[in-house]
Order: sequence, then structure tokens, then C-alpha cells
Amino acid sequence: MSSTGGESDAAPEPPLRPLELLGELVRHGVEFVVIGGFSLAAHGVIRATKDVDIVPDPSEENLARLMGAMAALKAEPLAIGDFHPNELLELTVENLAAGGNWLLRTDLGRLDVMQYVQGMKSYGQLRAEAIVPELPGMNAAPAFAGYEDLIAMKQAAGREQDLRDITELELARAGRNAGPA
Repeated sequence: MSSTGGESDAAPEPPLRPLELLGELVRHGVEFVVIGGFSLAAHGVIRATKDVDIVPDPSEENLARLMGAMAALKAEPLAIGDFHPNELLELTVENLAAGGNWLLRTDLGRLDVMQYVQGMKSYGQLRAEAIVPELPGMNAAPAFAGYEDLIAMKQAAGREQDLRDITELELARAGRNAGPA
């Protein structure tokens, strides 16, 4: 469909390679917390997702490191709905510092940089409650949203998928707490 019909004429997104994508951010020294569908895995719930969502530390120094990672990943903003790439803000440290959420196409799949998330009080609180699971092939693993923060964000979003995620998280936690029979 042409872009006049509200969909982008851009090439399809590359397949998501989440561990490689997170590894690139870690290699660039980016401080962030993984949220969204991919973060469920850190709590024992595996489901398909089309992207990796992160909340970056909002400091200017960290956003500069994030920009370095974005350059290495050849990140570019996705055209959304009736917006075309030339109508979107340029991906710069200054524009990232202004806040907002960025949906990006990268060489390793889609990355959503989220700076406003319903149910999240602040980056500092999100980071303080985050967990750092071991990930295959990564010396320094990234932080993932803690259980309570993840539930709060999912409840605030309130979409059907988020409500299913909450149920799965609760079942996974109940199963871990039940112990062996």
C-alpha cells in the first residue's frame, strides 16, 4: 500500500535479534532498563514480541552513549500511521533529551526507546527495583524491570495483551513460590 494510505512504503524491518541488540547497547555503556514484552522472560514468561523496549537513564552523558549505539545499529525512526520519515524529529541527543518515545528500526530489529511510560514513576525508581538476570553470551547483562514495576506499567497500559501478560506473570510467580510438591 502506498504511504498515502497511512502505511509506510519503507522496507520491512529486519528480524529481531534481541540479545545482540541489548549487547550492542551494553557495549556502548548505555544505562537502561528493559521493559515491555521481552522483559517478561526475566520473570519466567516467554512470549513472542516484535521489539525490545527500553527506558534509558535520561542523563545527557548516557543519551550521548545511546546515540553512539544508535549510529552503530544504523537506527532510524519508523514512520507511524499518517507520519512520514521526513515529518519525524531527527534522532539527536538534544531531541532524545527533550523526552518522548522513539520507535526505531535497527540492523538488529525494532528498538523502542521509551521515556514516558504510564505506570512508571521515574527512571531512578525503575532502575532501583530492576533485576539483572544472567543472559547467554553476555558478560554484563542489562537490567530488566522488576516484577512490581512491570505489573504497574502493564496495568496502566491496560491493553488486552498487557492484561494477558499480568495473568502469565502472576501464574509464573505462583509456580515459583509453590516449590516442589
